[in-house]
Amino acid sequence: MSTTIPPETTLTKIMRSSRAIKQILVIDTVGLVIAKVLRTKPIEGIGALESSIFRSTEDIVEFLNLGKSLLHISVFNDYAIFGLDIGIGSLVIILDYKTRWVLDADIIDSAIRELIDLWVNQLGLEGYDFSGLNKLKRILSLLYQGDRVPPFKIDDSSFDIIHDLFENVRNPSVYANCITNELGLPIAFVSRPDFQADSEELGGTLLAVDAIAKEKGESSGLGRPIFTVVFTSQNKGFLTAHAGSMEGVEPLVYLTLFDLNNGFIPILSETRQMIKNISSEYGDEFSQNLIETIDLIFKQLFPEESLPEEVIPAQKLDELNNMYIEMEKNIDESINYYMSMLGEFMELISSRCAEIQNSLSTYDKDLRKWIQENALVFKGTPFEQKMNEQLNKWLNAKEIVENKLSKMSSRE
Repeated sequence: MSTTIPPETTLTKIMRSSRAIKQILVIDTVGLVIAKVLRTKPIEGIGALESSIFRSTEDIVEFLNLGKSLLHISVFNDYAIFGLDIGIGSLVIILDYKTRWVLDADIIDSAIRELIDLWVNQLGLEGYDFSGLNKLKRILSLLYQGDRVPPFKIDDSSFDIIHDLFENVRNPSVYANCITNELGLPIAFVSRPDFQADSEELGGTLLAVDAIAKEKGESSGLGRPIFTVVFTSQNKGFLTAHAGSMEGVEPLVYLTLFDLNNGFIPILSETRQMIKNISSEYGDEFSQNLIETIDLIFKQLFPEESLPEEVIPAQKLDELNNMYIEMEKNIDESINYYMSMLGEFMELISSRCAEIQNSLSTYDKDLRKWIQENALVFKGTPFEQKMNEQLNKWLNAKEIVENKLSKMSSRE
């Protein structure tokens, strides 16, 4: 009689492949957890997050004729959430990507096949679509393949940076790029001649995933996603990311539809370049966070290389120099002001210390004189002892005050 291996044993194999993997779950199509292994406290609502995103991507990939949604990644401030379609539901990996971005595609593929063998062959589950399993491993491998695109920059003097950025498609792997507001209304759009959907269809469609990732991410305590990307069975994918804010109020969303023929790195690199250019006019803390996150990922993937240097125009250098000179002048003036104020304050302390010490000495002299003149009056009475106690009390207090004054004077 064969022994059934619990699914947690198989999930542990994936967990051991990287110390950056913090949690692994298997969920069904409605988000209920079937199995899990954890290194950290579970994230509330993660099953609902992933099932909602996969349900929304099913409609999107069908509408855009992209095949079947197989892998979804949402990158947040602390974790990246990987959701893999494994037929009976989803395999969810919660990754501390700042420690390590790369996952082992071979180990994950082997573990998924063990799970399917367990649930289908040993437990008799049938009627599920496992056609995407053969393509998942390739997609996971393509995540870490390709070259970064050369830096490109729109002149700061451009009348409309976004318009100039979207004049043409620079990357041969990109089908279309789009900028919308949060309602999906297109602000800029560019596509290859063979791409069929228009700007409103693409923007409004892809924005649904972005909206769900934001809503579910915030409700689960993960915050808003830095970027979200979905990969399909046709070796294609789409990415959404915050691109800045118009007038600091209206959020801009960057959307791109692409193929993986040259790997995912060129797509991620171009996303960085596009948003870096947009940020020169519409940047905010969220767009800056995206740029820094992609830089962090690239430092892991290309540890021997530095990011390509970007040429700063002479006009921009002059502006920065003027800003620096103004900052230097402001700091020098502030230092002089506060040092002068401190000097006046120390002089005041010194003067007051001298006044207090003179007053203290005068009172002590007068008190001793009074006690000396009246000592015989109190001698032999019940008050002689009390007089001595009061004198000692004064001498102790006088010593404390003089010590404090001495310390304050020595700090000048």
